[in-house]
Amino acid sequence: MRKFLRSSVIVYLLFLLIPELNAQYTFDQLMNFGVRSDEKGEYVAAIASLDQAVELKPNDDMAWLTRGVVRVHMKDYGSAVVDFNKAILLNPNRTETYLYRYIAYRETENYQFAFSDINTYVNAMPNDTMARIQRMQLSLMLSEYETMNADVVWLNEKVGDALFADYSAMYNDHFEKHKHYNEYAKILIPLLEKYPNSQVIKYQLMLAHFQLAQYEPCLKLLNDLLQGDSKGFTLERYKADALFFLNRMSEAETLYADLLSYLPTDADLMADYGHCLLQLEKWNDADMWLSKSIKAKNNTPAYAYLGRGIARYNLGKAGLACADWERSYLLGEKSAKKWLEMNCQTK
Repeated sequence: MRKFLRSSVIVYLLFLLIPELNAQYTFDQLMNFGVRSDEKGEYVAAIASLDQAVELKPNDDMAWLTRGVVRVHMKDYGSAVVDFNKAILLNPNRTETYLYRYIAYRETENYQFAFSDINTYVNAMPNDTMARIQRMQLSLMLSEYETMNADVVWLNEKVGDALFADYSAMYNDHFEKHKHYNEYAKILIPLLEKYPNSQVIKYQLMLAHFQLAQYEPCLKLLNDLLQGDSKGFTLERYKADALFFLNRMSEAETLYADLLSYLPTDADLMADYGHCLLQLEKWNDADMWLSKSIKAKNNTPAYAYLGRGIARYNLGKAGLACADWERSYLLGEKSAKKWLEMNCQTK
């Protein structure tokens, strides 16, 4: 480290303190030295050389661009933007400058400016796969779904299902966070029409329909997916839930019971089964399975206590039911208050 700093400082001093030596180097030599120093990670020396190049030819956009690239490598993004601005002023037709300025803007979280630059670059270089990926990611972040859709379609043609294999988690995190699954469905529906045998696209569209409470098309896709994965427990679980929300309780009951034979310790599955039994007015069984789910610490205890209270009330156990509704309400289930007020003596 000390050796690196010492050599960089020596080079820097040579350029700054010995002007007669600087005059011996041509513009091309200074540019080449700057590029080689940058490649070696000798950024101080690179900047010193490129400063001289800029002084020799201040109207050469490549000098400003190259120095800006070095500043990006130094993580000096603000200074890099200044250099790129000058380079674009001198030559607005050099597309790579927009790509580098996009990077600087992105790293300083100036996302709208970054979006403008990556658009300019991709419009000029539409076959740059990495740039398409970068724009797709930024479009998603900014909820620019029309642009994202264009890139997803293009990238899917290039890399196929690998696109969703790599980025589906990012897509779902975004659309769930922003409650924009309708926009995701708009992207996926024409893609599935174009690639009807794509299991990955089919799965993503199934998730979108489920999140949008569109259970009929969700169920259709689930049945298609299960033809190729008959023991897909995740798919079976989505199917059971879809049947539940479609009020096809007997079918849901059968499926939940089958899943529990394979996943007997899944507390959330126990709770789902208990709520299904509750809808079927199988009070004893609902009480038993909701109790098991609570004991096993399911992820929605407030809702489980609410359901068990309903089962117990219908079994004539009003005192126990009121205790469950009280717990449910304290855990955040607001609808429990209605049951307490209707059926329990409160102070």
